[in-house]
Amino acid sequence: MKFPSIFRLPRHQRFEIQPRYYDPVKEDLDKRTARIRQEIKNESNGGSVESIREAYRNRRSSNRSADLFQLLMIVIVGLSIGGYLMYGANVYFALFLLIPLYIILRKRRS
Repeated sequence: MKFPSIFRLPRHQRFEIQPRYYDPVKEDLDKRTARIRQEIKNESNGGSVESIREAYRNRRSSNRSADLFQLLMIVIVGLSIGGYLMYGANVYFALFLLIPLYIILRKRRS
């Protein structure tokens, strides 16, 4: 039996779970309708195979230039570390002379 009190005492907190309803049929239907809408959109754009080929060519050419730049940077870092271990700080002066030469040759080619 509870006695009346003038003070409000804290009550225990309740953990309430609101269950979520999962409908696999509806989710599958939504995925299929989204895929069909995407296919219709691609067909209306026309020539999806050609656009895919063109995108692949563009990506491949941009990847080549990025790969070449990464390879060049790895070679420069490797040469600078190896040269420093072999010859000391004089290697850095040689690299500082070669970098402007590379930039000039690069601008001439462009």
